[in-house]
Amino acid sequence: MQLTGYNYIAGETSAEGAETFFSVNPRSKETADLPFHNATAAEVARAVEAAEAAFTEIRDYSSEKIADFLDEIAEQIEALGDELLDCADRETGLGLPRLTGERERTTGQFRAFGSFLREGSYLRPIINSEQPGQPSIRQMQFPVGPVAIFAASNFPFAFAVAGGDTASALAAGCPVVVKAHPGHPATSEMFAQAFNAAVAAGGFPAGTFSMLQGNGIDVGQWLVAHDGIEAVGFTGSLRGGRAIYDAAASRPRPVPVYAEMGSVNPVVITGAALAQRADDIAEGLVASITMGTGQFCTNPGLILLQDSPAAQDFIADVTAKMSVAPAGVLLNETIARGLEGTVGRTVANPEISVLTGGEAIADSDYFCFSNTVMQTTAAAIRADDRLQVEHFGPVTLFVVCEDGADLSATVDALEGNLTSTIHAESDELGDIGDLLHQLREKAGRVIWNGFPTGVAVVQAMQHGGPYPATTAPGTTSVGMNAIYRFMRPIAFQNVPDALLPDPLKDANPLGIMRLVDDVYTDGRL
Repeated sequence: MQLTGYNYIAGETSAEGAETFFSVNPRSKETADLPFHNATAAEVARAVEAAEAAFTEIRDYSSEKIADFLDEIAEQIEALGDELLDCADRETGLGLPRLTGERERTTGQFRAFGSFLREGSYLRPIINSEQPGQPSIRQMQFPVGPVAIFAASNFPFAFAVAGGDTASALAAGCPVVVKAHPGHPATSEMFAQAFNAAVAAGGFPAGTFSMLQGNGIDVGQWLVAHDGIEAVGFTGSLRGGRAIYDAAASRPRPVPVYAEMGSVNPVVITGAALAQRADDIAEGLVASITMGTGQFCTNPGLILLQDSPAAQDFIADVTAKMSVAPAGVLLNETIARGLEGTVGRTVANPEISVLTGGEAIADSDYFCFSNTVMQTTAAAIRADDRLQVEHFGPVTLFVVCEDGADLSATVDALEGNLTSTIHAESDELGDIGDLLHQLREKAGRVIWNGFPTGVAVVQAMQHGGPYPATTAPGTTSVGMNAIYRFMRPIAFQNVPDALLPDPLKDANPLGIMRLVDDVYTDGRL
């Protein structure tokens, strides 16, 4: 495939800006030859205006037509073949096995949304019939309009140009303008070419998809500020997500930002669990911390347990295992520097003890950071919420609590997270409920005797959580319910049947499940 380094705007390539940047191989720190052009303000505006024009057509498309389009996108991604995997591996160092699995997840997301649309009830049609003193009211979900998507660095397929945000926005019937991540611009361009091919094959308007390159903040700021954008999807850092959220809120007409901004994902381990299976928990914990070199938003970064000889032995075991585990490749220099700075600020706290690691490996040929285990007290965590910061890499922090009351008080002091986990035994069920429900208030997903890394793309998944994990804890960025970030309910009062959309008509021509006068039925009225 021939790459250009250009932006993709409504089916056309564009390179109006003079500023460029380059892809870097994180394994060798070598810079590639192809320059990628930062989008200009005019190019951003053109992409959004094309999306607005496309929306006037797409908003009236049937669920079946959109579902076919999603299937076509999956086929076009697969048609990129091994060249896509090789390109992403050069830009991220994630390895072909990981990327092969991520590609399957990515295409699977599009096909899963297609099936979700064909079933039809995702539109959530609700009918309340006319009653004495009450009008006929009928409601269903509609797409919001053009959506800005910010690609993530750590999942170049599943959370980037072709990631879940893009899939769910398109499934909702919204055109997308994607801000590609500068860490994998060539991979992003390959996806853009696949999308263009799918747009043409499906007969969709060219403005259905655009992709903008940029290695600074300007492109994203211009995109969020444009009045044609109706919602924003973001996966990345707290700093970046908050800047985008504030920019969208400062518009004359604010729009929602669905930002997933990372998490420390607290793990609580009881004394009974340590007595029964400390070795197994240690093995699983180290595997979870080091998976993907710790560059997961669900990395277990905070481990809470009550002090005891068994707890100290467990911490020593995890530390020993982390110290001999190979140092993995970090995605890019920005992440390497950010991790070094974040860990440095943490260890500057006198209440932090570094048990292993804690520093960058300066003489390495690749971007990396030492596998790191730190320890502190529950009192220190409660005294300084800066110790709850995400360390985006192979890093974890043990929090040693004096007793059960100390543990409970510390859980109460935790900030919002994507996940929380508890390791306990079946004979503790009568005593552990309160703690489990404390953890429920701190996260979007509660895990029992497992590890937080690994997110299933299913309807029941909740990948979100209270701030600062996300800006919208009532939504998810993974699973079919992600579609509702980019839809809104509209109610029709006493509107004649002939003017109603098909899902709300008396005859129910689509044959979908509807809530009619508080009863679910797929029949006609």
